[in-house]
Amino acid sequence: AELTAQAVLQSQKFGAEIKSPSEVTALRTADALVVTLSDGSEVSARSIVIASGARYRKLSLDRWADFEGNGIYYAATELEARASGTHGSQVTVIGGANSAGQAALFLASRGSRVRLVVRADDLGNEMSSYLATRVLVDSRIELHLSTEVVGVDGDDHLESIVLANMTAGTRETVPCAGLFCFIGAVPATSWLEGVLLDRSGFILTDTDLPEGQARDSFGLLGRQPLAFETSMPGLFAVGDVRHGSMKRIAAAVGEG
Repeated sequence: AELTAQAVLQSQKFGAEIKSPSEVTALRTADALVVTLSDGSEVSARSIVIASGARYRKLSLDRWADFEGNGIYYAATELEARASGTHGSQVTVIGGANSAGQAALFLASRGSRVRLVVRADDLGNEMSSYLATRVLVDSRIELHLSTEVVGVDGDDHLESIVLANMTAGTRETVPCAGLFCFIGAVPATSWLEGVLLDRSGFILTDTDLPEGQARDSFGLLGRQPLAFETSMPGLFAVGDVRHGSMKRIAAAVGEG
């Protein structure tokens, strides 16, 4: 909240006009780039920066929302580690990609006993072999393959979760002081048309744009796409909404 407030003040200092709350519903090209707002008004510009971000994927479980920020977290930094108790507390990491593996190792290094819950039957499906090896040899991490979290419970704070093993067809309730969810994110691009996206809906930019169709328009301009420029000349994407970005606030601020 403090970072956002400072950004707003700085924007106003440099003369930016802020329209809030205001939702963009469409984008099109005419003589310039034109965005349509939810109230029907339009804004044209020579260049536009999309920084609409992404939202973390969640599990559709009863009481999930009750424990968000109070036992359920979407990052594993020193702040979350302290909030979940660490030093002997039992925590669970959900996910099978590199971010989940890194989180499990970090939490184990802070003294937690970690369960790593992976829906796949092989840790190497999405995680790099080097990281998977580190996870497998770490005695502080208990690996649960072919397993899903199907329930969360507690009073004011998360206290336990229910694990379902899809292969064995069994369920068990285990203590959990912190549940760290790393099952991906959904970019805020459902409103966007005419711009190249990756399979997950994140916006492709500059060197990630495919040769050929995406670069034809730039050939007519006699140049290559600029840093963070999308398949539509003059339209840029930064932060979490961009394909290949580091999903961290410092990276998003730097790109912006």
